[in-house]
Amino acid sequence: MTAPSGEVRAFIAIELPEEVKSFLRAIVTDLKKTAADVKWIRPEGMHLTLKFLGNISTDLVPVLEKELGPIFMEQRRVSLRAGELGAFPGLGRPRVIWAGLHDPEGALVPLARRVEELLVPFGFAPEKRPFTPHLTLGRVRSNKRMADLVEEVRQNMDAAGPSFAAVQAVLFQSILKPSGAEYHPLVRFPFAED
Repeated sequence: MTAPSGEVRAFIAIELPEEVKSFLRAIVTDLKKTAADVKWIRPEGMHLTLKFLGNISTDLVPVLEKELGPIFMEQRRVSLRAGELGAFPGLGRPRVIWAGLHDPEGALVPLARRVEELLVPFGFAPEKRPFTPHLTLGRVRSNKRMADLVEEVRQNMDAAGPSFAAVQAVLFQSILKPSGAEYHPLVRFPFAED
């Protein structure tokens, strides 16, 4: 499934450093041992999504670069720590398995809100759910071996991963392929220097 000609499937996200991806890779490896029916996300493609845009005109990319740039230029680097496992909507009926991102300064929620507000005039509907900083590890496909998966998540709920500084946001193009999505940066938005 590809975007129509003259369009790209896009989202705005924060990239993860390799040490965080390695931590997540180890967690996913443990969770896979349950043999639960989950479509696991490849750690090399994991990122913190601030806003999914869907298919957008390629003509909109430079406009978004110009409009979003000032928001991110005002944002100081954000200290984050990966860890703490959970599920949406909850462990009673998990649909998505995730790792949290601890944001001690509370910078991500207001940043995501500002991005949302800026995009509304361009026809992007605001999210109905509140922004929760998380990294999707996998999407549950059926209840097969669900009890084992839930127990493994419970045992790893307090997993503490590495800390890192988020220094930029990226407008990514997402290309869907049978082997999984590939992400290509279209625009990088550096945060303010400390």
